[in-house]
Amino acid sequence: MYKLLSSDIELFKKQSLIFVKNRPWDSIVTKIGMFIHSSKFEQFIVFDGNIDETGDIYTDGEDPFNSVSTSLCDRAIEIQKENYIRTKEIIWGITFTLHFDGEIKVEYNPRIPEWYEGNPTIDLEEEIKKETLTDSNTQSNTYQDDVKSLNIQSIYLACRKELELKTLKASNDWGMNIVDDWDIDLVIGGITFNIGDRQEFFEINVIGTYDERNQTFMWAWEHPSIPQDLQEVALIVKKYGEQYEIAELQQQLVYCSEEEAWNFTALAAHLAKADGAYRGKVNGNWIYIVFKNDSK
Repeated sequence: MYKLLSSDIELFKKQSLIFVKNRPWDSIVTKIGMFIHSSKFEQFIVFDGNIDETGDIYTDGEDPFNSVSTSLCDRAIEIQKENYIRTKEIIWGITFTLHFDGEIKVEYNPRIPEWYEGNPTIDLEEEIKKETLTDSNTQSNTYQDDVKSLNIQSIYLACRKELELKTLKASNDWGMNIVDDWDIDLVIGGITFNIGDRQEFFEINVIGTYDERNQTFMWAWEHPSIPQDLQEVALIVKKYGEQYEIAELQQQLVYCSEEEAWNFTALAAHLAKADGAYRGKVNGNWIYIVFKNDSK
């Protein structure tokens, strides 16, 4: 199931604290329903076992509530699409609970609303395709604008969207979304995808490995387990990090979430003009790669 990015968590926290303002609270609960074309936003406070759903506590001149909640709802719709592209599963809601001691709890609702009409899979795929046509025309300008302002989180998001489009294309072209199994060969530098009785082979470069136990990402450059000729793209990312003084792109070992590891990989795919990216488990750790289709 989807794991919120650290930037998503911060947005939920921000909205929660805006909502509570100066009121006493034990926990703040935010619920967002995602319905492909629309969303529903609910929020309430729990204090001493009682629920407070009071809203509109700001005057018109100071109200930050609507703009932040709108951003949160827009992001939730994006999360629904991102999760579907990656897993082919549809999540219909997110419940985010912030406790007074700082603990957070995130729950996802996989159940389709009873009132929903139509085929949700077809509806969501059509929505993604519409976005594909729009994003393909604006992606390059968005990326360049963010580089100029050094907004790395926006760059990650733009690269993630770009990677989603590449994944959708690979799924349509050769069935990346229905792979039965795969095999990475670090000696020849390639990955083989098995799809029924068919095989698809691509040349690869390794971006890094992720250790779930320690929640650390190790970049491929100078990685003891990665052949030097498969470190080239990771080195491109490192040079990019040095150029723009981005710490996590220069440190070989980074403490981060799996979603942040995907951010690094999406950026690498963009910089290398790769056709796609993939991850698989090797010797207990995740290995993140980018691949190119040289037969095009």
